[in-house]
Amino acid sequence: MTIPAEHEIQETIALLKARLLEPGMNKPVNRAIKEGYNMAVDILAQNQRSYDGIETLRTVQGRAIAEMSVDYLAGEYSQKVLVNVPLKGQQSPGSAEQTTE
Repeated sequence: MTIPAEHEIQETIALLKARLLEPGMNKPVNRAIKEGYNMAVDILAQNQRSYDGIETLRTVQGRAIAEMSVDYLAGEYSQKVLVNVPLKGQQSPGSAEQTTE
């Protein structure tokens, strides 16, 4: 993997913000993903290269997503991996169509 260019980071921020607007994101079952993506947007916007502050997140999954965003900036994860954390109750990552529960 390679370190993402500034335009790729900006594109990733836009994709994460779009994921945060998905209807399923506000379900309680997806709280950890929402928590992680909110911090990931901040991390990418600030070009944060350390895990400082991630420990304040309340969920393990949220911390893992935030850590992935730091690792993405270091070129260790692709944009696809970071952006496509699947929501619970949906057919596929990034899809607004929901399954019945």
